[in-house]
Order: sequence, then structure tokens, then C-alpha cells
Amino acid sequence: MNIRNATPNDAPTILDMVDLAGEGIPRYLWRTGARNGESPLEAGLRQMSERQGEFSFTHSRVYAHQDAVVGVCQAFDLDSVRNHRDIQNCCDVIRGLVELEEMAQGSWYINALATASSLRGRGVGRALLADSVRRADALGLRQVSLIVSSNNRPAKALYDRLGFRFEAQRVAEQFPEQGHGGEWILMLAETDALIEALPMQAAALPASETPRHDRPHPAVAQSERRHAMDSGVLAVGT
Repeated sequence: MNIRNATPNDAPTILDMVDLAGEGIPRYLWRTGARNGESPLEAGLRQMSERQGEFSFTHSRVYAHQDAVVGVCQAFDLDSVRNHRDIQNCCDVIRGLVELEEMAQGSWYINALATASSLRGRGVGRALLADSVRRADALGLRQVSLIVSSNNRPAKALYDRLGFRFEAQRVAEQFPEQGHGGEWILMLAETDALIEALPMQAAALPASETPRHDRPHPAVAQSERRHAMDSGVLAVGT
């Protein structure tokens, strides 16, 4: 199975996938954290290329096929990355997400999961999720958590089938990068149960097919986005 730790060279591709999978939250955070002269995507690429911070490439595992990254799972021990926050001082856009993350302290947090559109439905996302759950188990973390948009019904249905349970929800405030509203839903599952539900197996990828990239480097080409990720994408946390 071609799952490996991400490297700095993978940062542009991870950025692209996380941006598309994140329901607008990553782009919002990159925009508000941009330095002088940086575009949101340039700020995101800088953060993704660093070794510290929640968007760091060090939190990602990637699925490689024919020398191309076709899927990414960004996950971490929530307690090791998130500091306790003053929820009252958070802006409205992320307050609900922060409140939900506070409820998931002590868990292994799936921050983003996405696959290339040309290879969706082939098991890449499930393979990455199975790999991530085993990382949680190796760290002794007994629960896995994620936050999904109520508008992403296929993903919600998948997590229901895998044994994730509804824990809480918050209103998803509308902002320029995300205009559809809805709710953020926190879901939790027991690590042991997920290991049984997600056996390790390689994705069914044809040897002769060249993975298609929907558009060029995101920090250069900022054209209209096509939301063509796998149905298993998650809302990215804060």
C-alpha cells in the first residue's frame, strides 16, 4: 500500500486538497493569517510547508499512485496541537468549531480527508482513514473525532455506517469563503471499533491510469474552484 508520511515537497498538493475539502474554513484562516502581500493561498502554502502548526505537512499522510499524490489525510492528537482557547474571544466564523473541538479533547482528530476527483470511489479515502485510525491506536488514543458539514450528506452517511456517532452540532456561520450555512457536526467513534470496520487494504487503482489534477498550483492559479473531491471529505477544523 502506497501510504507514506508527507514531505515538504507534497505541501502544494496537500494545500490544494485541504482547501477544496475544508468548506471554506482553511481559506478563511489563511486569509486572516496572511502576512503583508500574501494571498490566502500563499499564506496557506507557507503554513503547510512549516514543521509546526495545525496545517503543517507533518500532520499529513498521503496516498501516492504513479509518483503522484492522489489522497491526503491530515490528523493529529487534538491535545498536542490545540491549546485551550478563550471561546468568548473567537470570531463568529470559528466559534462553533472551537466549541466542538473542546468537546473532543483527548481524541485523535481527523482534520481533513480528501482524494483526487479522478480516482474517487476507488477506496483511497477509506485506506487513508484506516491508516489514520491505526496511528491513533498506536498512540493509545481510544477515540477518533471529526467535524463534518451537515450539507455533506454522503460523507455523513459514510461515517454513520462506519460507527461514528453524533456528539453535538453548532450553526455554521456564513462568510465569504462559505455561503451555504448549515451546521457543523461533531462525530466520535471508538478506535477499536473503527479498526474492525476499516481493515487495511489497498485501493483499487488501475496501473495504466494517470491521476488527473484538476488545476495547476493553487498559489499561482486562483481561478474558480471546482468542488470535485471524493464524497468523504471533511470540514477542516480551526
